[in-house]
Amino acid sequence: MKIMVKLFATFQKQLPEGKGLEGIETEVKEGTTLKDIYNIFKLPENIQKITLVDGKHQKETYQVKEGETISIFPPIAGG
Repeated sequence: MKIMVKLFATFQKQLPEGKGLEGIETEVKEGTTLKDIYNIFKLPENIQKITLVDGKHQKETYQVKEGETISIFPPIAGG
């Protein structure tokens, strides 16, 4: 099944050159979790992730579904 994955801030370097904010469409098997997505894109395990699926916050155990857009952010700080 196909999903769209968008990585933000420092995680963007895990995407192929030029993909930036548009993200990348990828094929995954049924039952794939968000944690599996983190591993597929080699996101650092020691950095907490903020993950939205079609705009709604989800835990790493969430199983993705066909056509969903997964947006992954590192912790964000500001002032």
